[in-house]
Amino acid sequence: MQGDTGTMPLSIRAAVWWAAHGIRGRGAVARMVGRWQPADRSLFIKTKHGAPLSVDYQNFDIYATILTHGGQWEGQVMDCCEAILRPGDVFFDIGASAGIFTLDLSALIPDLTVFAFEPQPTLARHCRQSIARGGFDRVKLFEVLLGAEEGEASLFLTRHSVHASTVAREARYREIRVPRRALDDLLAAGEVAGPDIIKIDVEGGELSVFKGAEKLLRTYQPSIVLEADVNMNRMGYTADDLFQLLTDIAPYKFFLIEGDGSIVPATRPYPFGNFLALSPRHAERLSLTS
Repeated sequence: MQGDTGTMPLSIRAAVWWAAHGIRGRGAVARMVGRWQPADRSLFIKTKHGAPLSVDYQNFDIYATILTHGGQWEGQVMDCCEAILRPGDVFFDIGASAGIFTLDLSALIPDLTVFAFEPQPTLARHCRQSIARGGFDRVKLFEVLLGAEEGEASLFLTRHSVHASTVAREARYREIRVPRRALDDLLAAGEVAGPDIIKIDVEGGELSVFKGAEKLLRTYQPSIVLEADVNMNRMGYTADDLFQLLTDIAPYKFFLIEGDGSIVPATRPYPFGNFLALSPRHAERLSLTS
């Protein structure tokens, strides 16, 4: 378990234990206990590679999961990012959430430049605290929602913050208005650099993000680690639509990231899951492409 659990309040330690061993309601118990904590109580835990992660008690279920999984969130996806990143790369973390990818990879990869994007205010605030505590001066956080065009958009927040989406996933939700930016406009304004690797997990909003980044994708042809799951159905498109857009831009090769961390060629019909769209310019980074 990462982090000094001995310095945690007893109730938080109990919630972490329940998240690991409870019979049911593991996430719900962690959220409830987190929301009991005083607003001014500060806590940092450590990621797998030692980066400090500021805890947002309003969403403690995320951090309980990280604590019980060796300082990782979706470890197989994080391992894939590690495998294809190189020192000096530019990395986009789209849907940064608690900042676990941004922070852990910044601690691991020398001279990594990161542009992180997270529209949820409390998570973004704690990301900033983590960046400052870790002294990660090559990380820039944008508190925006990415999409096909500039403007403003509704973001629907449900019980679990990782389910925040532009289309409500549950009957009960809280709607907030957030700024929406397009990656092509951010690039044209000089606010971001061209990426080498993109990790994106935006609950079905991936197609919209890519439509707002076609010039960027065509110019830089980054490799992309992405989720393609049932959330696409709510947005009215399929994995085929998503992958066809990418294929029209560059001759990407698609791989499925298995739960055990193995990376295997993906074939149609594409299942739901996590994928690597490997750019031709990164063909030598993974031996499995031979």
